[in-house]
This record gives sequence, C-alpha cells and structure tokens, in this order.
Amino acid sequence: MKRRSFLTGALIAATTPDMLAADAPIAATKQPPVLPAKPAAKSIIELNPPETLLPILQNMQMRAIKPTPHKPPIYQSEQLVLLHFADIHNDVKNLRRVMEFALHYRKYLTDSLLTGDIAGGSWNDWSDEMMAVPGFKDVLKTLGNHDIYKWNKTTRNATPRECHDKYFAGIESWGVVQPGGTNPDGLCYWYKDYPACGVRLIGLDCMHYDDAQQTWLASTLEDARVKGLAVVTSQHYPPAGKAVTGLPNCPFDSLQRESLGGALPRAVEAVDAFQKAGGEFVCWLGGHTHTDFCGTINGKKQLFICVGTAKNFELWCDSRRVTGEKSQDLFNVVAIDTYHKHIRVVRIGAEWNRYLQHRVTMCLDYAARKQVG
Repeated sequence: MKRRSFLTGALIAATTPDMLAADAPIAATKQPPVLPAKPAAKSIIELNPPETLLPILQNMQMRAIKPTPHKPPIYQSEQLVLLHFADIHNDVKNLRRVMEFALHYRKYLTDSLLTGDIAGGSWNDWSDEMMAVPGFKDVLKTLGNHDIYKWNKTTRNATPRECHDKYFAGIESWGVVQPGGTNPDGLCYWYKDYPACGVRLIGLDCMHYDDAQQTWLASTLEDARVKGLAVVTSQHYPPAGKAVTGLPNCPFDSLQRESLGGALPRAVEAVDAFQKAGGEFVCWLGGHTHTDFCGTINGKKQLFICVGTAKNFELWCDSRRVTGEKSQDLFNVVAIDTYHKHIRVVRIGAEWNRYLQHRVTMCLDYAARKQVG
C-alpha cells in the first residue's frame, strides 16, 4: 500500500503496524546496563563479628597470674572493661547500634559509660526514643554542654535537678554512690567502686562545678586512697583544654588540635593533691572534642583519653563517616589493668582519619604515662 508525500506528491510506501513491529529491535533506543542492587547496610555485629572480636575482648578481660610455685595459681585483680562513648547528640539510630554491641558482648564488658552530650543542639533537641533504647537506662552518664542549653546553644540555664530528671532516669540501677544517698536532690555526680578490679570510677558534673562538688571530689579521692583503689575520673570536657601534650606517635591523639577545648582546672588540682598523697591515678576519660585525643596534662602526672563523637556525622570529627559501613560507628572499649598499670584501648568503628592515623588498638603504661610496645 502506498500513499502520496505531503511535500512532493510522490508515491511512497506506507508504514504498517506489522512493519513497525518488525523494525522495533533495530529502532529501539539502547537501554543502560542494569546495575547490581546495593547491598543492605550491615549491622554493627556483622561489622564486628565474634570470630574477629572475641580474641581481643577475651584478652582484655584476662587476669594476670602472679609467678609462684604454689598451686592453684594466684590471680591478680580483674580488669575493668568499659565501653566508652561520647557526644551521641540525639542520634537514636547510632545509639541503638552502640547498645546492640554492648548487649551482644555484655559478657566481656563490666559497664558502659557515656561522657556527655546526650542531647542534640540544645535541651529541646531530644527524643524520648533515646531512653527507650534497650539497655540505655543502665549506661553510666555524665553531663555535656549541650545537655544544659535549655533554650538555645549559648544560654546554660538547665539546673542540676532538671538535668538529673531528664537524663539520669534509671540511675538507681547504676550501682553508684552520690552525696546524700543514691538519689539526692538533683546532683549529677557520682562514683562507683569495682573492688575486684581495684578501681574507683568517678563521674563529674563539669557543667555545674562548684565548691560543694570540689569538696566532695577531694573527699572521694582521699577515701579511694585509704581503701587502696586506683582512680579513673570521667567527665565531658578535656580536663585541661589545650594545656596538654600528646603522646608521641599515638594514633589516638589527633593532629586536629583546634578541636581541643573546655577545662576543669580545679578538679585537676584535686587529682594532683591525691597523687602527691600517695593515691594511684589511672586517667581521665572524656569527650566534647568530637575527635580522639590522648596525652598528658602539662605539669601534671595525669593521662587523659578523649573519644570522638558517636554520632554519625563529621562536624569537628577528623574521620570520614559512612552510613552502613564500619565508619558509621565510633567508640572505644577500654580495659584498666591495675596489676601491670596498663590501659588497653580497642576502637570499634571509624579507624582511619584524614591524617591517615590508624586507630585500632593502644596500650598505655599509666604509671609511666607512655605507650607500651
């Protein structure tokens, strides 16, 4: 069948539906290749499986044996093993991952510790889902600066009582001691003894630090000295701000020095007096910096370890964070060995930073304030 051209009047062959069908494979537009589906994001346990992690955790938990001909062997004090994280900033998803890890490996952990900035930007940047995350109410906590910004990021007007009621729900299960009893009138500082480990862990409220807390700290330190307990102090701020010296070639001490800030000078002096009286001080554990720092306080015989942000974002953090990959998470497992005077640290999550420092494990001699090995 033919028809005339609209332009020339010449007869041309008409196109029929059958002809279109026959030509379709030739005329069809080339389709883009089908890409394989992106694999589902892995859980924190898949990224840190038992076959990889158990040998590490088992050694962190191992008790030293005193050389002796007697049988059975004489075991030294147990190691205190803490899951330490900070600056979760209302990241419910990442908090669930931290707690999933803590519950899965609870046999190898003595306690979990969050050193501040539970809330997001301010007091109102907070979800009730946080406290509903399984296991979170049992986590030992200290306050951070963002936890007390009641109305905005610069007005610090949340009282200790308000903070206690908001963030310390479940404190009765922590096993801590506070001034005036287990649940005083809104005080947000505490201590907890681990007699089998020979350690007293102190949690300070550096957001409401006053004369009463300074007096309590001095008394608590002296009591630990009399009882022969080594002391670990925990709080949000780095204890001495920028007045610190990093450990040489330590991957857990970031080169991003501008992130250092905050200070607790009166508490540092109280610890110094405790040491001069013969007390055994292990280290300060903190956060706030959003990146890792480790070193000594200038002019003092005190180690400090600040852990990077557990929130999955890169503000002030020196590590690339990718959702669904290992770098989504960031926290430490810290073991205190008072027999060898060692602090052993294992990173869970983001290992590399932009300076290509590789944070995997670290062992410190807290008596000599240096790395081991």
